[in-house]
Amino acid sequence: MLLGWLLSLFGLLPENSTDKATEKSELMPQSTKKITMGALYTLLRQKAPEGQIFLSDREYKLCHINDITAFLVHSVVDRGKYVADRFDCDDFSFRLMGEFSVPGWAELAFGIVWTNKHAFNCFVNEDKRLQFVEPQNDKVYSHLPEWMGTKIRLIVM
Repeated sequence: MLLGWLLSLFGLLPENSTDKATEKSELMPQSTKKITMGALYTLLRQKAPEGQIFLSDREYKLCHINDITAFLVHSVVDRGKYVADRFDCDDFSFRLMGEFSVPGWAELAFGIVWTNKHAFNCFVNEDKRLQFVEPQNDKVYSHLPEWMGTKIRLIVM
C-alpha cells in the first residue's frame, strides 16, 4: 500500500495498475462553488465560537457531498488499526487530511477538527454547512454527535 502510494506520487506506477492511489489521482472533484477565507472564517466561527481556527488559503471550493463520498471510497485511512497513543484519532484525521492534500483536492474546504473528546475531519458543503467525517470508518455526519465532543477547540483547513 505505502509503496504503491509512493510510486504514484512520483508517477512511477504502470498505466494498467489498479492501485487505489492511482484511482484516486484520476478522480477529480466536481465542486465549483467558491468561498473566500473571510466568509469561511465567519461560518466556522459560528460553529466554534471559542475554538481556534486556522485557514491557510485565500479561497476554497465548497465540497459537494458526492466528491467527498467518492474520495472516501478510495481512501485507505479507515483500514488502519487504532492503537491508543500511537495511531489514534488525531493520527487518523491527519492522515485523511494528507490524502486530500493533493492537486485538485487541496482546494476544497476540508480540514481537521479537535473537540473536547475527539479528533476527526470536517468539510463545508455547497450549502455552506459544516459537516463532519469520522476517518476511522468514513461516516459523514451533518451534526456533531455527542460522542465526538460537545465543544470544538480547533479547526485547521
